[in-house]
Amino acid sequence: MRRWRRRTTHTLEGLINFRDLGGLPAAGGAVRPGRLFRSDSLAYATDADATHLLKDLRVATVIDLRGEYEVAHLGRGFVATAPVDYVSAPIADVSGAADLVGHYVAMLTEKGDVLASTVRLLSTSSTLPAVFHCEAGCDRTGVLAAVVLGLLGVPDEVIAADYAATAAAMPRIHERVSVVVDRLGLPPRPASVLDWTPEATMMLRTLEVVKDRWGSIQDWAHTYGLKDDDLSALRAALVA
Repeated sequence: MRRWRRRTTHTLEGLINFRDLGGLPAAGGAVRPGRLFRSDSLAYATDADATHLLKDLRVATVIDLRGEYEVAHLGRGFVATAPVDYVSAPIADVSGAADLVGHYVAMLTEKGDVLASTVRLLSTSSTLPAVFHCEAGCDRTGVLAAVVLGLLGVPDEVIAADYAATAAAMPRIHERVSVVVDRLGLPPRPASVLDWTPEATMMLRTLEVVKDRWGSIQDWAHTYGLKDDDLSALRAALVA
């Protein structure tokens, strides 16, 4: 049974994998609600979704983890003209790996500078509330979520459960990706991908590799230039 306080849910029309990271247990308290959100691509937001994000949630910063090709061909939606700070932080273009865990570790290794810069950005109160997203809001978004939550002292099993929460959105995500693949004229996806769903064990294994390779997520952060002051500022901004 989950032991943390239930987070506020947001009913949106076009965004199918949007959630508040607030309420998760962290070192010294809990992640502040209404400060940091993760999502699938905001390009799919409807007008009503945009109004909710801007007027109700008062989102100040959008962090886009997609690559240049995705942004160019799939767009930014309302974000292109919205009064928010837009930050491009692509982290997908990394070396091949045997499995998703290896892929996630490659992001942490090869895109560590980008991830660290994003963490530093989120440690500034004027950046918040912020939402970060990729296309589906699963892999790249899951890696950044794991980094931030880990640095806030959220337990590994809670980070993994949040990662696995995307499973509920996967049927609709698969449907949407199939439409996008056809629209862009890309090769059909393998059958093994069509029913894939994230599981907590994938993220737990990733976090284990982080400890084996760097010692801890804090040691990873130090490797990529983050200072103790940066991590203290992150906790001050996001932990109540």
